[in-house]
Amino acid sequence: MTNNNKSRLLLYLWVFIIGIMVIPMLVSCGKSGVSVGSNSNARMQIVNLSPDIQPFNLYAFYIKQGTNAYSYPLASGYFLINAIDTPYQIRTAQTTNGVNPTNLLTLQAKIQPKVPYTWFVTGLRNDSSLTSILTVDTGSVPANGRGKIRFVNASPGTIGLDLTANATVAFKDVKYKQVTDYLELTAGSYNLNVAATNAPTTVLSGLSNFTVLDGKLYTMYFYGLASKTDTAAYGANIILNSLPPGTTY
Repeated sequence: MTNNNKSRLLLYLWVFIIGIMVIPMLVSCGKSGVSVGSNSNARMQIVNLSPDIQPFNLYAFYIKQGTNAYSYPLASGYFLINAIDTPYQIRTAQTTNGVNPTNLLTLQAKIQPKVPYTWFVTGLRNDSSLTSILTVDTGSVPANGRGKIRFVNASPGTIGLDLTANATVAFKDVKYKQVTDYLELTAGSYNLNVAATNAPTTVLSGLSNFTVLDGKLYTMYFYGLASKTDTAAYGANIILNSLPPGTTY
């Protein structure tokens, strides 16, 4: 075999070896999305609490996730998401050829596999105050006959808020974007009311006759604007954080 042929053979062999090494890496890097039973999955729900952002879509690794648009002021419910498909972004639901290139907000925090999260989107688009609150939706199991509740203040412009449960203060002076710890309550029916800390007798919004179930975890959130009397006015809602038994990732 001539030296030229040997050199050519060695070159082909080197290219072949490099191909074997690189192609699996490219395939691995290109993998995206949820695979049921994967060790990379987390669970997330999104709550659109920005009065002027309009419905938006979730993008993960620059790829639109699903067909659902997230509308004010609704919670999506938990869905599976790949924890390594970052960045997570929200973009308006209006698209061109199925894609919207304008990123409105990027989730800065990292998420971990096999953990449930809620991503609250709040603030205003028109004054560039869009922001978010990410909660980790796990906690220790309540004592028998009791449940747990926490409070999220997602209302721009509020100085401090109190949450009362059947007229007893559960949380006091909760600032904008603050997330409280879980508080145990005896299972049963509650009137949950939100008031400004500096005007505790004036109820801004709340939930009547809400049933706290034995062993369950909840997050109550407050949203809206003081200056509005339409759909952007103050409001409150609650999320069940406890996932059904046997929930998989």
